[in-house]
Amino acid sequence: MQPKPKISRRRFLSAASIVMGSMLIDQTYLDSLQAQAANLPSAEYLVGTGASSITDPAIGLGMQGMADKQQRTTGVESQLHAKAFIIADPNSSKRVAIASADLWSCTQIVKIEVVRRLQRIYGQDLYQVDNLLISGTHTHSGPGGYSHYYLYNHSLGGPNKMGGFDRHNFECIVSGIVSAIQQAHSQLAPGKIYVNHGPIEDCGRQRSRAAYLQNPEAERNQYSGDTDHEMLLLKFVHLIGKTEKPIGLLNWYAIHPTDRGQYNTLVTGDNKGYAAELFDHNFRDPIVAAFANSNCGDVSGNVAYGSIPTGVDDIERMQKHGQQQYQQAQFLFDQAVEALHGSIDYRHTFIDMSHIEIANQPGKRTWPAALGLSFAAGSSEDSDPPFQFREGITVQSITRAESAILAASGVIAAIEMPGAELPGHLDRKLTHDFIDGHAPKPIAFAPGLANPETDYYPITPKELPIQILKIGNLTLAGIPGEITTMAGRRLRAAIQAELGMDYLALATYANAFSQYITTFEEYQAQHYEGASTLFGPYTLMAYQQEFRKLAVAIKCCTPVLTGSVPHYLSPKMMLPRVTFRNLAIATITLTFHQHETAPPLKSDTLALPPQTDVAWMMPKDYLESGVVIQFNGANATKVSVNSLVTIKSDYSIEISPYQPPRSN
Repeated sequence: MQPKPKISRRRFLSAASIVMGSMLIDQTYLDSLQAQAANLPSAEYLVGTGASSITDPAIGLGMQGMADKQQRTTGVESQLHAKAFIIADPNSSKRVAIASADLWSCTQIVKIEVVRRLQRIYGQDLYQVDNLLISGTHTHSGPGGYSHYYLYNHSLGGPNKMGGFDRHNFECIVSGIVSAIQQAHSQLAPGKIYVNHGPIEDCGRQRSRAAYLQNPEAERNQYSGDTDHEMLLLKFVHLIGKTEKPIGLLNWYAIHPTDRGQYNTLVTGDNKGYAAELFDHNFRDPIVAAFANSNCGDVSGNVAYGSIPTGVDDIERMQKHGQQQYQQAQFLFDQAVEALHGSIDYRHTFIDMSHIEIANQPGKRTWPAALGLSFAAGSSEDSDPPFQFREGITVQSITRAESAILAASGVIAAIEMPGAELPGHLDRKLTHDFIDGHAPKPIAFAPGLANPETDYYPITPKELPIQILKIGNLTLAGIPGEITTMAGRRLRAAIQAELGMDYLALATYANAFSQYITTFEEYQAQHYEGASTLFGPYTLMAYQQEFRKLAVAIKCCTPVLTGSVPHYLSPKMMLPRVTFRNLAIATITLTFHQHETAPPLKSDTLALPPQTDVAWMMPKDYLESGVVIQFNGANATKVSVNSLVTIKSDYSIEISPYQPPRSN
């Protein structure tokens, strides 16, 4: 039997100050909560859950994930959500907060802004970079533009033929995540967390088998398959009297949410979002259900179909894989009887991935970011790339035609990003040491060597956050990218060698994004994943080494340094967006003018369907002066970039700073 937790009045006052969003907890409630916890010897933690929409519903946004400039949103099929879980130790001051969001990935600028806003609400000490983990499900069917690294905003395109940072979508995401965490904070109460795990059969297959087979046979024989089939699930309950009230579940399972491919233009959470919807719909009471991702870097549901999604059977694929995850989650949830137990702890640091030397292995190190030629091939199982490259191009296997394209990489970069000074294959910045360090990757572009004085900088990250959360006998590793099956297994083993925990989850797409992490052997094959491993063949070894340091710090109860905190957290390239919100019941047609008396701008008219948000990108010639807009040929109004223009139901017009439509 566990000892009765000693919960001070002060900790409850700080842990729970709001009920159901905005209602203050009164003193009677606090007293009853404290007395209840004292009489529940099985209460291990204070737990709370919350959920909020992070959906930018505007028509016309570039979608994130497939890097297809033609893929722009035409509507919302299902809301994107942030799901939050807070676990606090009533016997100490420590707590952790976990947010899983229907995003391609969390980004550094999102994480930093969420922390800033939480600290404005709760003070500097309660929620910090160290004890908050934000991960993305990796859906490829949501709008983009919320990274301050230009490469991840580049494909958004628009009429100016450039990508950039989208302030409006960023606000939808950040405010939604903050709202979910606020709800979880307000609902903190004595509870328990149950853990369970089990396999899902044939829900995602190995999409880079040739690369996977480069791993040693003896290592491969240790596992039952070439992907990880196991789902790990946490069940959150509140203790009310002698009963338990389920309030949430959080699980991790490795599969790419790419069932809705590049020809889909409707916003959706793909198979992860669909699984969560099924759980929400079928559960008897309101519950927060999060289906997070794990080491899915080389795992796709599309392999079983033998073709990329074409828009014909995409929904059926999504529903199949979502249904499989939902069914296993429901089973594990119903059968969960083992409770997590033990203390809460966490460690977090930033590491400079451009130069990490591997201990006791002279000459082995990571290098500034570079992309291989097969990066342009994309994942051939999931998408149809704009350039018909093949996967597996190495310096040894490159053809004469591919060599000619590689030689022109600097020209291609200049066309795609004029003025970016992005080093290509023949750039003198690519020294022999740098080329050898990335071998056998034929380097197409080296964003890690880009000129920091250009408007496009930074193009890709080099300082990255790594994080471990300890919740009793469970460890959660926050990984800032997508890691392959075997690479995930090795990283898990490295952490377990130090901590030896009963359960360990790999939370991928967490806190930042830095593309792929493959094993050394997989990197040699230079499939899409290896060509997209930014920091060279020793990337995984560097992560293993640095995560082990965090694990040792937790084991030995020692602090860690903050590390190499990223610079350049202010995006330079901005999408010149205006959002029009039509609350009227009729379609409204807009025409754009330079001045009230000027003729309309060339080819610039816009139809606003009723009850709809529409995004319009202002031509760069008018960014400073703004444009005049006429509504149905009348009501001329001047609008500046980044405005929200609301047409109300009575057809009056309001221009204001952007605020997301709030829908949970």
